[in-house]
Amino acid sequence: MSSLYERIFPRWQKDSFFRPTGRPAEGGVTLTWLGTASFVVRTATTTVLVDPYLTRLSIPGLLFSHEPDERAIFSVLPPRVDAIVCGHSHYDHVADAPRIAKRTGAMLVGSESTCAWGAAEGLDESRLVRISPRGGSVTVGDIEIRMVPSRHGKALFHRVPLPGFVDGAPRLPQPIWAYKMGGAFGVLLRTEGCSIYHNGSADLVDAELRGLSADVLLACLAGRRGTQSYLKRLVDHLAPRLIVPTHHDAFFSPLSQGVHLLPGIDLQGFLSECAVYGNGASRVTVDYEEALSIPRGDARGAVLVS
Repeated sequence: MSSLYERIFPRWQKDSFFRPTGRPAEGGVTLTWLGTASFVVRTATTTVLVDPYLTRLSIPGLLFSHEPDERAIFSVLPPRVDAIVCGHSHYDHVADAPRIAKRTGAMLVGSESTCAWGAAEGLDESRLVRISPRGGSVTVGDIEIRMVPSRHGKALFHRVPLPGFVDGAPRLPQPIWAYKMGGAFGVLLRTEGCSIYHNGSADLVDAELRGLSADVLLACLAGRRGTQSYLKRLVDHLAPRLIVPTHHDAFFSPLSQGVHLLPGIDLQGFLSECAVYGNGASRVTVDYEEALSIPRGDARGAVLVS
């Protein structure tokens, strides 16, 4: 790792205060962070991937067409995947998902733009779950997936990057700028004794969150300062008992290089803000490929599995 890279993308300094460890809870839910907004969500019977992106193109590689790095992808994924859900269709959320679905037989759940990329990979229509811009739900095993209409944060020069939509079945491979946002959803995952809200981009639609709740909030940090009262609004609606930051890392090098922060990310400031607005919610920071065990009915008791 070059010193220039570390100056631009500083290495994450772990704080043990936000890293409780212990044994996995029997019958609970396990979350594993795979960088960017990527999570593996596992119950005893079902595995769902959210926004899986593991190719992690280098900065020079961004100038060329995206081709999934199957070695990087499948070296860390569980052997069984039941469904893949993408909250929006930028390359760092969707570009690897169709290849994973093709190899594992998983369903691909997302917008018309997300499903266009699935069709481009050759996925059969029966494995594409197209979600209307108004939102929708699908149940996979013992996990209900609810797509909640949302907004993309102003993450690049105070603008939403690569707006627009993708339709049909684009010819692969394509450069990263072909991966238009395609509308944005929050992803609410519900299973017995635990609900998880994945906010994969740092904005929201208040009216869509009214009446919802979640035990766990996975909160995107990239661009959060461009959204007024971002964390407070999420917490006021969802009342989470556990808050986990995500999408704060630089995703231009392999997971093996460790977590580096995107420019302008104030992780400590976010955690402090959680203490103010979080209504006593636990705060946990996870490392790449680390398992976070969440007991049923007690998200505050979540621990990193040692």
